[in-house]
Amino acid sequence: MSTNLPAFQTHMPESKFTSGASAWSDEDFLRAFEDLSFPADRFHHREHIHVAWLYLKSTDASRAVERMSEGIRRFANHHGATQKYHHTLTLAWMRLVASALVETPEGYTFEQFITAHPQLKDANLLAKYYSKELLQTAAAREAWVEPDLQPLPDLRIYRCC
Repeated sequence: MSTNLPAFQTHMPESKFTSGASAWSDEDFLRAFEDLSFPADRFHHREHIHVAWLYLKSTDASRAVERMSEGIRRFANHHGATQKYHHTLTLAWMRLVASALVETPEGYTFEQFITAHPQLKDANLLAKYYSKELLQTAAAREAWVEPDLQPLPDLRIYRCC
């Protein structure tokens, strides 16, 4: 099967927009994401994880998933990248972040959280759970699809997805 997607990366570099993760408050960072003022060229894997962490910390997991899905779609649409939204990837990352939150002491900052869970920095982490072929399908892009390589962590323990 030929592939139009780039090969999985083995590690996502730190964000070039340090103000997203460290210089801004969490509230300012989330506001910039939600009001679409955060620069699209600076919104990378780490920023996705940061938004997921903020949503999961602030509301129940099902509402956090709704907010993340809606937020990413709005952000992509606003920046002319509608085709970039991938529902299965969004939900799978939310589940992984929620699973890590279960193991994280209350009061941790995002920097402490991401340091305690360095696997979340690895943009290739989902390759343990999903084949490239499955993620390339329209079904996976448009709706939730269960992993085909191994199950994601059971997130009922974190009221999630």
